[in-house]
Amino acid sequence: MAQGNIQFLAPWCEFIPGQDDVFLQELKRELSTGHPLYGLKLFPLGHSGAADDALFEAEDGRVFQVHLTLSRRPEQPPLPRTRVYANAAEWIQQVMLPANEEYRG
Repeated sequence: MAQGNIQFLAPWCEFIPGQDDVFLQELKRELSTGHPLYGLKLFPLGHSGAADDALFEAEDGRVFQVHLTLSRRPEQPPLPRTRVYANAAEWIQQVMLPANEEYRG
């Protein structure tokens, strides 16, 4: 699992102490039956400083980039919008490195 093993590059960053639980609780509030993440045990990894996106990891190593609505209530699937990656390495190559390149201009 990638927990604690990602060297985040801007605009992505790790959670400050306690922030990970805030994001996880918001995700749990937003999920409803029918959403692919509903019922999964997830571990918060980090978030984007440029959007309301957070990164979570499942026990099987899959990584989910979730755009939280911050509604504090259950959403109707497909919300919150979620992108699935096979593992952290795939997410780093497909998302974080290109985002960092764009961020740096």
